[in-house]
Formats: sequence, C-alpha cells, structure tokens
Amino acid sequence: LVQQSSAFYLPGIAPHDYKYGDKVDLLVNSLTPSLNADNKLESVLSYNYYDERFHFCRPEGGPKAAHESLGSILFGDRIYGSGFKLNMLKDNSCQMLCKQTIPGKDAPFINDKIMKGYNYNWLIDGLPAAMVKVDDRTQQKFYSVGFGLGSEALGQEVPYFNNHYDITVQYHTVDSVHYRVVGVLVTPRSKNTKYEQDAPAQSCDATEPMKLTPGSNNHVVFTYSVKWEMSDKSWATRWDQYLQAIDPKIHWFSLINSAVIVMFLSAMLGLILMRALHKDIARYNADDTEDLQEDFGWKLVHGDVFRPPQSFQYLSVLLGSGYQLFWMVLTTLVIALLGFLSPSSRGSLTTAMLLLYIIFGFSAGFNSAHMYHSFG
Repeated sequence: LVQQSSAFYLPGIAPHDYKYGDKVDLLVNSLTPSLNADNKLESVLSYNYYDERFHFCRPEGGPKAAHESLGSILFGDRIYGSGFKLNMLKDNSCQMLCKQTIPGKDAPFINDKIMKGYNYNWLIDGLPAAMVKVDDRTQQKFYSVGFGLGSEALGQEVPYFNNHYDITVQYHTVDSVHYRVVGVLVTPRSKNTKYEQDAPAQSCDATEPMKLTPGSNNHVVFTYSVKWEMSDKSWATRWDQYLQAIDPKIHWFSLINSAVIVMFLSAMLGLILMRALHKDIARYNADDTEDLQEDFGWKLVHGDVFRPPQSFQYLSVLLGSGYQLFWMVLTTLVIALLGFLSPSSRGSLTTAMLLLYIIFGFSAGFNSAHMYHSFG
C-alpha cells in the first residue's frame, strides 16, 4: 500500500529556486584581512565595504543593509546590496559597473590595505564568493573564501588594484526549469580600462594593470563579467567544497596523539596510586583488630570529605556556571546535528549559543542554590 506523506524544510535552510532570467542578488560584506605576500597577518580590523575611502560603486538609491542575525553582527558582518546585475543563465562578457575618481589622498590607504592582504567578501544565495586554490603539499584543490583587494609582487612599491571581476556562478537543475546556485567563484583582475563614452559597449581587453598613484587623481573603471556554469553538485552538498579539510591526515594524527597521551597519563596515575595504597590495602587485609580500630593512611582524610570548603560561595557559583555551559553546549550540538544550524544562515551558531546560554540561566541558579544549601 502506498501512503501519502508530506515534508517541509527547516526554517532558514530552504533552497531558493530560480527560473531563467530571474534576478540573482549579489551582496557585499566587510573587507577583512588575510595573509599578505610574506605569509603574515598584519591587521585584525575589518572595514565596511562602502567606506568612503575605498570609493566602490554604489547601487542606485544607495546601499541597503541586508537582514542579519545577532551572531552575524557580533562577528563583524556588515552586509549590503550592490550594483551588480546578475540574471539566471544570462552570461555577460563585459559589463561596466561604474566609473570612479579616487583622489590621491585616498590612494595610500587603499594601497596599504592591498599590501596587508585585505579581501573582498561577496555573497550570492548565501554562498560566499571564493577562489580555487591548490594546496602545495597535497596538490588538492579547495575553495578559499574571499578574494584579494589587489595584488603585490615582491619588491613592488605600488601594488595593483583589482577593478575587474570574472564571476562564475555554478548552478544545478533537475527539471531544466528550476535552477539552484551551488557555487560562486570570482577571479579578480587589475585592468587600467579607459572609459569610452561614445563607444557602443565597454571594452575589458586592457592588459595594463591598474595602479593607484598617491598625490594625483586616479580614474578607475570598475567592470565585471558573468558566466553561468552547470554543475553536478546538488544543493544539499554545495558546502562540501568550502568546508573540505585540506589535509585530513593531520586530524587523525592529532586524535591518535591525544589518545595515546591520555592512556599514558592514566596508566602512570594508576601505578602511582597502587604503589601509594599498597601498604594500606595489605594492612586492611590482615586480621589485626587493634590496627583496624585506628585510622591510618588515606582513611585519615575521611573527615575532610564532607567538610565545607573555605569559600564555598564561589564554589557554588562556579558549579552553577558549569551546569549552564554544559547544557548550552549539549543542546547546541543536538540542534546542529538535527540540521537547524545551516552555514547559509550566517551567525546562526553564535545566536543559538547566546540564546541557549540565557535560557539555561535557571539551571545555573538552581544548582548554585542547591550546592550552597547543602553546605548549610
């Protein structure tokens, strides 16, 4: 017998189906630092994408802030709309975003951020824009989230500024009618494109790189291209490339190393306890009634077991906080295993932890009061 059943997606993780020609929003996030050319992290500050010193293109009517969770805001996300125009399955070889004039006083600021390895952070359908990189040791390809604000060669005084973006959006379909985004790749380029007002279409064939010269105005043309690429990846596995471990052997080595250390220390502790208690155990096994009437060895501490500690108030508070943290972590893990915390919902993990920590405050109060009362 065939029984009818119904199903539903958990809140916040339902896929977004697009049809041919539908608008696909590209959102921009804060610029964040990464490792520079010398493989060093020189900054920890992030900057708003629409900081006036960057002079990035703004959408018509001004940038509109996207809805963000509490956890996303706490982690520094500042997500806004952009002026990029993407339509499902419609390729675009060269599209001008805008023309900006970057004054000489702001050029050193941008060049400094390029040399410190700052990255763009874009989002399409909840997926971060990434670059394909190859691990030097394993030669394995992986997605590196974000892409450079510019590039710098060793010994180069003025870095190149990336003002052209080749956007590749991977999609998956089952019925050739509804399409889902399963990957976003961006290849940034530096091109000193000249703005041609009378030209029928903007050209992106410039080979000379774009440099921002301090002390003089720099005319920058921001351009981009869009390519839609069909992929075999399903929507359910689209995060695998982003979350893939570069070298899983390291994790196995760490786990085995930790397990061996724990077993070794446990064996040493057991050996020490056996040597210390051997005489006491042998004495208890002997049938000497006079010795049994006298407390000796480790039995001398039995009076201290139920004796209240010196600062039992602090012990009660710490015990209650431990219960609160334990239940928060346990409940968060259960919710994550059930699939409620999707990577597409930025900051959902932090938001869940904060809310559960507040909810389980009653556990901290109850256990602290119970422990305090037991000490009298």
